[in-house]
Amino acid sequence: MKARVVIPTATGELVSYDITGHVGGPGQSLRIVFSTSEEPFQRWLFYLLREIGAHVVAEDVSAFRKALGVADSEPGIVDEHSVPDPLLNRHPATP
Repeated sequence: MKARVVIPTATGELVSYDITGHVGGPGQSLRIVFSTSEEPFQRWLFYLLREIGAHVVAEDVSAFRKALGVADSEPGIVDEHSVPDPLLNRHPATP
């Protein structure tokens, strides 16, 4: 599953981090990828980041919502094909 969280900074810049995960079956888990480590990406972290203006751009919105355990109506998760800005529609490792 390809997804990333896009987070606004205090100066108005946007930073993004990849989110990896294994979807399907009992061991569904999402992890946020930093340059030095990977950490669990859980529902509480999604809600916290969303409160400061972040959103998740996902290749498969439905699968991401299911893995995170949020309802289909929950705002803050968008399909990567609906994001017009190419800077928001790329993974950080992509030049």
